[in-house]
Amino acid sequence: MTVILNTLGALIDNGHGLGVHCLNPDCRRHVELDLPALAAKLGRDHGSMHRDLAPLMVCTACGQKRVQFTLLAPNPSRPRR
Repeated sequence: MTVILNTLGALIDNGHGLGVHCLNPDCRRHVELDLPALAAKLGRDHGSMHRDLAPLMVCTACGQKRVQFTLLAPNPSRPRR
């Protein structure tokens, strides 16, 4: 079975997470996004690809806008819905 994870709702429903990494070499902050809160703000149908989310992200530690994302595998702290 193929699972398509191209929306925030699909990530949430399948128990996946999304990490965001600051690309400032002096910072390199990493956080796991609160996907339910992000989906409440942007909508469950909002895209989950880099092109959809990167323009909205700013590092809270240094203000950098250059970020990259990591898809996080399902785990018990993010139950499937």
